[in-house]
Amino acid sequence: MTVSRPIAALLVALMFAAPTRAVRGQGPAKPTGEPASARSAIDAANTRFSDQFNKGDAAEAAKVYTSDAILMPPNGAPVKGQSAIAEFWTGRWKAGIRNVKLATTEFAVHGNYAHELGTYELEVHKPDGTVAGRDHGKYMVLWKRAPGGGWHWYRDIYNSSVAATPGK
Repeated sequence: MTVSRPIAALLVALMFAAPTRAVRGQGPAKPTGEPASARSAIDAANTRFSDQFNKGDAAEAAKVYTSDAILMPPNGAPVKGQSAIAEFWTGRWKAGIRNVKLATTEFAVHGNYAHELGTYELEVHKPDGTVAGRDHGKYMVLWKRAPGGGWHWYRDIYNSSVAATPGK
């Protein structure tokens, strides 16, 4: 059996075409809005973290994490669990970290998980309240959707973009 070139091309195109509702006569597929709603929830959680931390309530800020979250800070061991993470951030507050700002640069949903890349800025204050220094860097958060639909930080890693001072 010989198939003409135009018919062969049409058959190949049909084989690789993704089935759509339009092909079945149901109209075009409608976007679910999931990435947009997830992004809104994640932006709200990031704002909640920054607002609570900047008020000095690291325990409340840590509620953006899952109970089995892991925080991987630079130059330190992983911190496991929401309560240990709250203690970690309380220690950073006591060390003078203030005015934390987060900015998402990349975001994508992958089923019940989402990844976020972003940048941060913060200040380090002396006990008298004056600014001793500033830091900026990047972070990556793996988000996990809770059974009720809420999104929480599941894995969190960050590091500075400021060069380390040798010998310190």
